[in-house]
Amino acid sequence: PLGLIAYRRSIARLPVPGGYDPTSWPVIDEIGEAWYAKPDAGQLIVSPADEDPLPAQDAWADDMILAEGLARFETMIKHPITRPSANWAGLRTFAPDRALVIGSDPKLPSFFWLAGQGGYGFQTAAASSQLIADLVLGQRSDLPKDIQNRLNPNRFHQRA
Repeated sequence: PLGLIAYRRSIARLPVPGGYDPTSWPVIDEIGEAWYAKPDAGQLIVSPADEDPLPAQDAWADDMILAEGLARFETMIKHPITRPSANWAGLRTFAPDRALVIGSDPKLPSFFWLAGQGGYGFQTAAASSQLIADLVLGQRSDLPKDIQNRLNPNRFHQRA
């Protein structure tokens, strides 16, 4: 009812080129997000930063998209990429305006939405869970009202 859209995001786990220890490495992100890489379990996870809309389903990495993303990543490093040790994909769900959806449904006020994290659920978990708890319990939130309004599911019903 809110127009949520699921997008595929593919990931490959790679042995670290050159045998380096990536433990303290930061996230590496190409301008424009044509790929990103970050340390994970002693290896690197690299994503082509794909965002293909798909119906809700078990998602699988697209081999061609993954290969293209890894090729873009490889042009930025000094060592060739070896065979990925694993690959997978997941679905990231966004609202049409790409903002989180947090609040009670305007047509069914006892139903509360916490949706559209778009792959940023871990980063937004503390603030979004506090806001939804405040709303469910009918407590005043410390989050500024203008931000609450930008997240409120009612914003989609006002357009109709």
